[in-house]
Amino acid sequence: MADRQKFRGLYAKAFSTLDRWHATQTRAVGLFASAVSILERLPLMGDDGNFGPLVDEFPDLPLETRVAQAEALHRVLESLAEELALFQTLVNILEKTSKDALSLINASKPSAAGGIRLGPISSPSESTSGLQDLARIHRDECVLKNVLVRELSIEANINDLNEACSLFTAEPNLDPEEIRVILDKAETLAADFSEQDFSPRKGK
Repeated sequence: MADRQKFRGLYAKAFSTLDRWHATQTRAVGLFASAVSILERLPLMGDDGNFGPLVDEFPDLPLETRVAQAEALHRVLESLAEELALFQTLVNILEKTSKDALSLINASKPSAAGGIRLGPISSPSESTSGLQDLARIHRDECVLKNVLVRELSIEANINDLNEACSLFTAEPNLDPEEIRVILDKAETLAADFSEQDFSPRKGK
């Protein structure tokens, strides 16, 4: 029973970590889009003529606007860096969860039981492998996000930035169907863990 509860606890942690990832992604996408929007406007602000007749009445307006936009960009990039750090923290949690699940299986079963499949129920090895895959694809996505954020600069081509924003939003390393299959297997094993006796046998 204790192992079953620990196992379910690990999968619950994986589920909650993915929920946190989704929330982080929602915030990060908004920040990335804001950065692209500012970077798109900044070159236009370099020409005082783009401010029209307002310059005659407010001669300091172009400079003040450029400074305000630069400061806004700095704040956005700082916030985005915080979200990237959180993405990495969540990857670390997924990696530890998969390692803990594997350790639990290895510590509470005979050596051959990890590969045993009972009917439609995933074997422990299959499910822990799924958690490893879950950690891997999120780690790959985290690396991609860091690469894309480094593209956010005033020298970048705006079309390239818009493509980077689309890629950041799409999360190409995270296939929803693959994630669903992994979580379904994990949930099935967790639900049926108590019906499979992996405990070491004591001598008679």
